[in-house]
Amino acid sequence: MDLPLLKLETPQSRLLQLPRELREKIYAYLLDTKHARSPRPFQYQPWVEDGFLRLQATSAPFQICTEVLRVNKQIHRESVNTLYSSNMFVRLSMYNDEIHWAQSLLEETKLGFVCSDPGLLEKLKGHALDVRLIQEKSKILRCQVVFPAIFLPRFLSFLQTMCDALPKWGREHAIHLHLRQKYRTGPMSTESLLLEPWRSLHGIQSVVVGTAIVAADYANGLRTAMMTRFDPEKWLQSLVKIKEAGIQEFSKGHYQDAIDNFVNVNALLESVLKSSHGNTLVSQSPQFNQAISKLRYQCELYLANCSLKRRKAPWEEAFGVNSQWKEALLAVWRAVDLAEDDKTDRVWAACAPWIPGNDKSGYSAVERSNARFCCASILSELGEYDLAALDLQAALDNVPGDTTIQSALEKAKQKHDPTMRPGAVLRRLGISGF
Repeated sequence: MDLPLLKLETPQSRLLQLPRELREKIYAYLLDTKHARSPRPFQYQPWVEDGFLRLQATSAPFQICTEVLRVNKQIHRESVNTLYSSNMFVRLSMYNDEIHWAQSLLEETKLGFVCSDPGLLEKLKGHALDVRLIQEKSKILRCQVVFPAIFLPRFLSFLQTMCDALPKWGREHAIHLHLRQKYRTGPMSTESLLLEPWRSLHGIQSVVVGTAIVAADYANGLRTAMMTRFDPEKWLQSLVKIKEAGIQEFSKGHYQDAIDNFVNVNALLESVLKSSHGNTLVSQSPQFNQAISKLRYQCELYLANCSLKRRKAPWEEAFGVNSQWKEALLAVWRAVDLAEDDKTDRVWAACAPWIPGNDKSGYSAVERSNARFCCASILSELGEYDLAALDLQAALDNVPGDTTIQSALEKAKQKHDPTMRPGAVLRRLGISGF
């Protein structure tokens, strides 16, 4: 007698019963190193295998929960993107005829690597950046490690110290940088996070910056900066060129490409001001400092206008998808601060104590009005008509008689809603102070 076959159902993980948005937050809490405790002390246990330096750490550099990747296939697919996009990994390959050179460098920098197995590293695909550090044109690969990009500043700080203390060190080394993935982290592009910090190095013998997914002009500028001594004037000129390229993209309607250019300028400004070159920059003439501040003003204002131009849905829908309007408001507020205040600590907070000088008298009435008008336009898109009217009045005070501003002001006043408390939408966007 044939017995009926029983269908066995695999119990579903309770994690999959939660909404996707909540699962993403859980993945971030488990896998994003910014939620982990501070790096724990660890040491290397080195050994040599077939001329290749192998290393094993006594403990993991971060207490993140990678076990979630092994729950099932669906959870693996969902969570592995969080692992790579949130942390962003760097694969470092070191070439040298002397094997102990690689060991000494790793011990000095104390990189918290997560893997040094050459078999696994050869198959690696999800990392964001490939770095090759080559001494004296050696073709012998001595060591490879993968480490979270959060350790990159520590690694670059060591290399910068070597460049400053021993100019000969730079002339004996080559550096190859190849961006493999473009992950976005808020308003910061992957180039800003992983490539811009390398500009702190100088005097390197040879530099290669891959152009597979990086603009050729950007790659050439970075390469030149790393191979020459730091020149403030040439540095500023290179940023102006990137800004002008962004303006061209803006005029063509390529708003995302324009945003990438303006974001990169801002990131470069901040990264170099925070580096050992910060004191050199702010010690330049007041005119030079004003040029830096004016460049920041222009980029912030264009970033805000890009958000206005590229909108494709009502703000209520956009609010559920991204923080486009919040970033636009923060950008235009920085532009307003630069145009109307001599003290711009809020704009350059990340760069303290190296804050470039700013003279509000160096901005024309039209420039002040443009910043206020852009701010009002964004507030109107959000339905904050009372706040928009205040900015429009300030814009009109700068350029009395401007019919475009006057018309926008009258419309904002007509849409006044006495039942709506000013700032309610901004609070929903997570902007405090309202």
